[in-house]
Amino acid sequence: MKKEKNKKGQITVFIILALAIVVVLLLLFLGKDKITSIISEKTPVEQIKECMQEPLKTALDKISVQGGSLDPKNYYLYQGNKIEYLCYVEENYVPCVMQKPLLKQSIEKELETYLQPRARLCIDAAKSSLQKKGYSASSKNPAVKVSLIPGNILVDMDTDLTVVKGSTEIYKSIKTDYSSRLYELVMVASSVLNWEARYGDAETMNYMIYYPSIKAEKKKQDEGATIYILTDRTTSDKFMFAVRSLVVPPGLS
Repeated sequence: MKKEKNKKGQITVFIILALAIVVVLLLLFLGKDKITSIISEKTPVEQIKECMQEPLKTALDKISVQGGSLDPKNYYLYQGNKIEYLCYVEENYVPCVMQKPLLKQSIEKELETYLQPRARLCIDAAKSSLQKKGYSASSKNPAVKVSLIPGNILVDMDTDLTVVKGSTEIYKSIKTDYSSRLYELVMVASSVLNWEARYGDAETMNYMIYYPSIKAEKKKQDEGATIYILTDRTTSDKFMFAVRSLVVPPGLS
């Protein structure tokens, strides 16, 4: 029994020594940088996910301070930002009309439209990288679906990416996500907008009592506009939007 244990121990030592020698030889012939790149080389899916993070962040940064729109049409200019009116009426003394009753779905659509061509660029870049390494890679034009959920934003790219080199690998869809409190902020914004449309005003203090993690600010502007700024106290994520409702002309209030 002791001899058998000694033999197993010797074999283990030889294996470790052999691995050490291989690593040393690789370092001598390939160099440390080359080995690191081989070990840490990303899969096509990882490359695409990483590539999508920047355009997703860019879109979110714009949408968050522009009332959920990447290109606001009916807006109030506040500190250099075009902030979309999400509840608006031209007349005075009248409560506003909701401009985007399905705000969450509207924002998801905005993101999908923006990310669609970026997803194709990211997938094409991954395919090009694979082809340079001798792989055959093909895909269809990706269909992008964005979902706002609590604490996160999910991006699902339906692409049918096919990679062939000896064996065949097929990726029907590629999913990535981005940590964000936009869902929670949009839900509160929708409630504020309902109050504005019904009563012509919303009390921000009530929202901070019910949602202590959210800071709610209301800033009155010229022309009867009101800017709402909702901020998550933990992450500092923001959502800003404009309202024009139940306006009393200057001098008559």
